[in-house]
Amino acid sequence: MRVKIECPINFIQVQDLNVLLDSLGYTIDSLDPECIVVNPGTDAYLGEEYFSRYKSLKTVGTPSTGVNHLDVDYLNNRDIDVKCLLDNRDVLENIHASAEFTWLHIMNAFRKFIPAVNSVDNWRENENEKFLRSNELAGKTIGIVGMGRIGNKIANYAKAFSMNVEYYDPYVGSYQYNRVFSLTNLQKADILCISCYLTDETRGIISNGVLDNFKENLIVVNTSRGETVDEDYIYDLVTKDKIFYSCDVLCNEQNIETLKQSKLFNLKRDNIVITPHVAGATIESQTKALRGILELCIK
Repeated sequence: MRVKIECPINFIQVQDLNVLLDSLGYTIDSLDPECIVVNPGTDAYLGEEYFSRYKSLKTVGTPSTGVNHLDVDYLNNRDIDVKCLLDNRDVLENIHASAEFTWLHIMNAFRKFIPAVNSVDNWRENENEKFLRSNELAGKTIGIVGMGRIGNKIANYAKAFSMNVEYYDPYVGSYQYNRVFSLTNLQKADILCISCYLTDETRGIISNGVLDNFKENLIVVNTSRGETVDEDYIYDLVTKDKIFYSCDVLCNEQNIETLKQSKLFNLKRDNIVITPHVAGATIESQTKALRGILELCIK
């Protein structure tokens, strides 16, 4: 199969890439590919304007779980298969990067690691120590929205840190952790971790006063998609010191100029941390994802 690879491949040696492509029966062809592996990190929305130039295209693969950067309806109307990592669960379950990075957000939110790094000059001065005084995770309650691949890994990490785990997911039952049947039943959580897939059902799931009766100083970590929250609502809570918001995602990632106009993007406060959607960016995860999507597309 002729393939065009647009996703980053600078994490793999050229010879190793060639061995992988040969083993699966691919040849590189950027002009008339039958398959395109797109870049899920692009800030472009790929639709008819882009794909119409490829007359022999049969399959589009994205080494990600989300497909919101693709015009799936257009591709389906052209009888072009769309593949993502959700179609290869064996590979996906063995990718740990996003869950690990989510845990890094959680650890920083509780233990103020970034502020500590930025406060070395003041060492153990009284005001510095007071500012950096934080909380242990042990004994705290984490509420997880979405007990899928990442949510389950986060629950396991939390258990190892002696935390109480509760979760909301209408579609996943688990005897290991305490399941609740509405978001409002997570109100005793010290931290809320949003790890659900972005669907019509989860779009804006955190909005319209949902968190108003949660604990004071609630920590909210979002490594799902920016569109799972109402950013105006989050902005209001952050600026009123109601929550600590820590995220790896923002709305409008397919339009960076619009993203940069977000109230959250331009907010500089001690109770908000934003990273530029790099949770999945490890050598191991990207290598597994590339192999996994190439295996899917050749079938």
